[in-house]
Amino acid sequence: MKTGLVIYTSSIEKLATFYAHVFDMQMIESDGSYALLVGGDFELVLLETEVSKKGLSAFEARENTALKPTFFVNTPLEFIEEKIKAKGGVVFSPKNWTFGGRQVCDAHDCEGNIFQLRIGNDG
Repeated sequence: MKTGLVIYTSSIEKLATFYAHVFDMQMIESDGSYALLVGGDFELVLLETEVSKKGLSAFEARENTALKPTFFVNTPLEFIEEKIKAKGGVVFSPKNWTFGGRQVCDAHDCEGNIFQLRIGNDG
């Protein structure tokens, strides 16, 4: 099954650059009001609307959201953390537990959207 996520943004270009850089996603199409990025069987749609530009103008980590996307990565935490920081995101201290055989770590993107990293090897 292919999966996807839609994120409303105040800056398509900034957020598209973040996710493309951090998770090696490819931008498939964009017209200034949206961008479609793809990585494997995952599609990320970024939408920029007047409402999202007004509502997201002040940066803050949005920890009280009902959803937390999870990205599975097979690279060391130090490597993915450098990529996240280079594009304006933040990685929180790794949690002291694993889930599904992977180390769990939360982070947020350059607009404050919280996501989870699950770090390990599929092999």
